[in-house]
Amino acid sequence: MSRQIFFCCTLVIALVGVCNPVAFGWGGPSHSAMCKKVFDDPVVAPLISGFNQSTVEDWIGEPGDWQDGQWDNVAARAYIDTGVSPNGLNWQSLDETTRVKYMMHNLGDVAVPVGHSPACYNPGGFSDTGKEAYLEAQVALWSSYPSVTGTCNFTNSKTGHTYNYTGTYSQILSTHYNACRDNMTWSKSHLAGFPYFHDYNDYRAAGWNGTTIAQMLMRASFVDYMLSKLPEQAVCDGDHVLGPGQTTTFDGSASYDPDAITWNGNGTYSPTNAWMAGYYWDYNNDGVWDWVDNDPKDDNRSYDYLVGLGIPVGQWQTYILGVYDDEGHFDTCNDGRIYLVPGGVPEPASLSLLAVGGVSLLWRRKR
Repeated sequence: MSRQIFFCCTLVIALVGVCNPVAFGWGGPSHSAMCKKVFDDPVVAPLISGFNQSTVEDWIGEPGDWQDGQWDNVAARAYIDTGVSPNGLNWQSLDETTRVKYMMHNLGDVAVPVGHSPACYNPGGFSDTGKEAYLEAQVALWSSYPSVTGTCNFTNSKTGHTYNYTGTYSQILSTHYNACRDNMTWSKSHLAGFPYFHDYNDYRAAGWNGTTIAQMLMRASFVDYMLSKLPEQAVCDGDHVLGPGQTTTFDGSASYDPDAITWNGNGTYSPTNAWMAGYYWDYNNDGVWDWVDNDPKDDNRSYDYLVGLGIPVGQWQTYILGVYDDEGHFDTCNDGRIYLVPGGVPEPASLSLLAVGGVSLLWRRKR
C-alpha cells in the first residue's frame, strides 16, 4: 500500500508539471541536481564564468518552444553562436546565463528514457511527456544522484553493456545515442494497472542509468561550449632562409583550436592539436592570400616562386599565417620571416652577424 501511495504522490507532482509548464518546465529538482553535480566536477569548475550558476541550476522553467527538437539541437551544437538551430530558434539572442540554462535542460532531457531522448527518433521509439514528467518527479525525490567524476565509462545495470564516453565530441554523441537506445525500453516494459504504475526498483534503475549518461553528456557538452568561445591560435613555424634552387615547407600544424579535444577514460580531456578548417598564407605581406588550403603544410615552396611574389632578395620579409576553426573564428600570426639569399647560401660570417642581431635562422631543404 505504501508503494501505491508513493506512486500516487509522484503522479500528482508529474501531472501538475504537465499542466503547468512554468512550474515543471525545467524538469524539476532532478535537473537542478544534475546541473549542480556537473558544475562541481573538477574538470568543469574552472570553466564556469560569465553566467549566474544558481540561475542555471534553478529548476523554474523556460518557454516550451525551447524544448522542441532537443536531440537535433544537441547534435547540431546549436548552442554555439555559429551553430544552426534545427527548430529555428535564435540562440544568439540569449544572454549567457539563459543560453547555458536552456542548453543544460536540452542535454538533460536527451538522456531521459522517455520524452525527448534520441531513442524517440527511431522506428519503435517511445515518447510520452507525461511519463517523462512522472520519471522526473520520482527522480526528484532521490536522496543522492550518480557521480561521474573521475570516469567516462558507464555500464547499463540491466543489459550489462558498457559505454565509454571518450574520444571526440562527435564520438561521444554517437555513444550517447546508443546508450539511450539501450536504456529506453525499460520505460514501457513494466506498465501495470493504473497508468504510470511501474515496478519501482526497475524503473528507478532506468532513471539512474539515464541520469548517469545525462551527466556525462552535460559535462562533455558544457566543456565543448565553453572552449568553443576561446579564440583559436595561429602558430607560425619560425623563419625560412633559402637560396636559388632551394625550396622550403611552411608548416602551420602547431596552430590549435581550444575546443579540439579528446575525452579520456578518467573523465579528463586532452588537446588533440586537430587541424583547422582552413590555412591561409600571405608570403609577401601585401594583404592578399597567396595560398589557401585545409592542409597545414604548404610543401616545397621554391625560391623562384617567392621571388615572383615580389619578396625582396637580401632582406627579411615578414609573412602572415591565418587559420579558421570549425566555428568560423579566425586568427593570424606574423612572427615568421623569409630571407632570400642573393646569389647563394650566405657565408658563416654573415650568419654570425645575423645571430648577433638576435636572428634565429631555420634552414629547410627539400628532402
